Amino acid sequence: MMETFRQMVNHCIRIGLENNCSTLKRLSMLSYHTLNEYNIQSKYKLTAISQAAGRLSQMKRDIRKGKNPKSPLVSKPYLVSCYGFKINEMLLSIPTGNRNYIHVLLNRHTISQLSVRGIEPRSFTITPNSLSISVRKDVQEIKCNRVIGIDRNLRNVTIGNKNGVMMYKTNKLLSIKENTGHVLSSFKRFDVRVKRHFQQRLGNRRSRRIQQHLHIISKDIVKKAVESKSMIVLEDLKGIRKLYGKGNGQGKKYRRRLNSWSFYELQRQIQYKASWEGIPVRFVDPKRTSKLCPACGDRIQEDKLHTRKLWCTNCKKSMDRDVVASLNISYKGWSRFCHPRGLSDEAMKGNVDWNDVSMQPLILRVDGSKLRSLA
Repeated sequence: MMETFRQMVNHCIRIGLENNCSTLKRLSMLSYHTLNEYNIQSKYKLTAISQAAGRLSQMKRDIRKGKNPKSPLVSKPYLVSCYGFKINEMLLSIPTGNRNYIHVLLNRHTISQLSVRGIEPRSFTITPNSLSISVRKDVQEIKCNRVIGIDRNLRNVTIGNKNGVMMYKTNKLLSIKENTGHVLSSFKRFDVRVKRHFQQRLGNRRSRRIQQHLHIISKDIVKKAVESKSMIVLEDLKGIRKLYGKGNGQGKKYRRRLNSWSFYELQRQIQYKASWEGIPVRFVDPKRTSKLCPACGDRIQEDKLHTRKLWCTNCKKSMDRDVVASLNISYKGWSRFCHPRGLSDEAMKGNVDWNDVSMQPLILRVDGSKLRSLA
């Protein structure tokens, strides 16, 4: 079945390439009737078309971004479906036709996760060596009265609010990337195929180690947010890669570090884990988060004796710049999402015909999200 499904996906991809089609509706109209030659249930044909449409759409996105995409054709057998399968206690039952099923034994961890109340299995993906089940969970968003601000840096991740600050060191990620680069550069064989396999294996190992380290950090952050019922606020970082391009007057080693910074991977993990628990995640403008004092709001200066310290002339205090940034992010998030306020003069008058005697008394239109009490 897995080999048949792979052939169907490749068949649909070829039709999509011939007709320059990547939308699900048009690809279904072009390819569904041509899948009659495959002896498999119709439910798997629909999923194969969906898989082919996804691969073609990804290829088009890569081309628009200027990348050199790989061939969208599938090389390994697999099976994906969201129709007709059942989970009977410890078994996953996959229909094969004529009321026959293939049963796959699930491990204890999978059974414990599927037995949680509110979790509903939606689809499965099976390969010769693995099985994954996609689930759905109905989550109600938690009403938060507190905010946790997160400042992401190359060497640490700092979270904080008025109740306290905590810093996670990420120096290990830099050493992982640098050590992998040294090992890759030490490869001296001239066989291109062996070198490519070696680079791919080390690159995958590096990605797994980085993801695991960020998984520990993001899991602890979400856990603290659930315990304190706090909203998570992050900086809306955009255009980071453009700042450290070739020709910007920066060193090669410095640009390599910044361009390999995994700031989005941490954001991705925090977002999906927080959504799973019902914790809202919001974003604020990163402008001036490290230039204002979180206590008095005045502009702070760099401490000449310590490169990572900032000095407030009003409060007469020296503070770590990452702590200052996390506090300012939390204050921005609290004032914008938990305690919205605006100017009272933002009421505006509509177009009124003053000569109309029958006109009702004038009522000003006001943005309700920016009201504040004048008492």
